[in-house]
Amino acid sequence: MKRTGLWTILFCVAGAWILAGCDTPPSPPRTASGERVDVVQVVDPAEAQAVTTLETARVNYKYRLDVLAGYYNRVGNANKLVWTQRELDNLKATHTFSWKGIPTVVAPEGESVENADERMLAEYVVSARNAYLKALDNLIDYYQRTDNTFQAKLAVNAKARFDPVRTYMYFMEAEVPPANLKPVDVIPDANALFDKAHGLYRRGKILPAITDYPKEKEALLLFKEMVRKYPQSDKIALAAYYIGEILKEYCNEDLLAVQWYQRAWQWDPNIVKPARFQAAAVYDYRLQDKDKAVELYRQVIQHEQFNQSNVAFSHRRLKELMQP
Repeated sequence: MKRTGLWTILFCVAGAWILAGCDTPPSPPRTASGERVDVVQVVDPAEAQAVTTLETARVNYKYRLDVLAGYYNRVGNANKLVWTQRELDNLKATHTFSWKGIPTVVAPEGESVENADERMLAEYVVSARNAYLKALDNLIDYYQRTDNTFQAKLAVNAKARFDPVRTYMYFMEAEVPPANLKPVDVIPDANALFDKAHGLYRRGKILPAITDYPKEKEALLLFKEMVRKYPQSDKIALAAYYIGEILKEYCNEDLLAVQWYQRAWQWDPNIVKPARFQAAAVYDYRLQDKDKAVELYRQVIQHEQFNQSNVAFSHRRLKELMQP
């Protein structure tokens, strides 16, 4: 009976973690009486200025995302349209309350995307995002300097609810470092950062069915930071592999995952990790790209003999995919 109860608890906990997702935001703070705050009254002129700046930036950020989404919808780019929707959902989840006591901020009229330049629209989004985050940081600083403790908690929570995993550059060359990086140097600081990220990655995998997503997300950001700060480190290919793993397994970011897997074997063609196999499986079963899957299964057979199980699967899958 006790065993049954324990397994029931584990099953429920596992279900909760599985449903959490990489982008599950933290719960907003509540008042001393346990009530949720839906409206924040602004009374101080300096506070009103900081809040109005933030709200203006938020409205503009959303507007720029809406315009970019309209462009991708018009040109039929479904994958990037998903990115815009995820970023819009991320922004929507950031604020759990509205402001009272500031002027109403209205978005500009919708602009035509008939002959729009995609790169410019994407740059507008990135610029608006940066302005929004700067305004949010300034509001946090204002509340902390003026000892508005609860308002500071609300603003800090809004920043914590904004998930950097769900922001995009909208061009792969901006999302992922170039293929010609060379992992040639042993850099102690890079190794320390890699070890910290890898430790979080391992601790995040509690059980096969239970994942600590905040740890995986933190690991993802640290792996990316390591590659950005130390592009010549001999650990960048391994970092790229683990970035691909986290994006695939925990964040449902298949397009980005395959790009990072590719960087893993481009930066180190002899990497002893199944980067080609993992990318092949994503192209095969998730992205439904038969040609890329076939190409990569062949590369698995040629380059990843260290995993005979994957090689055998690649042979079988190639036969299936090549059937008329």
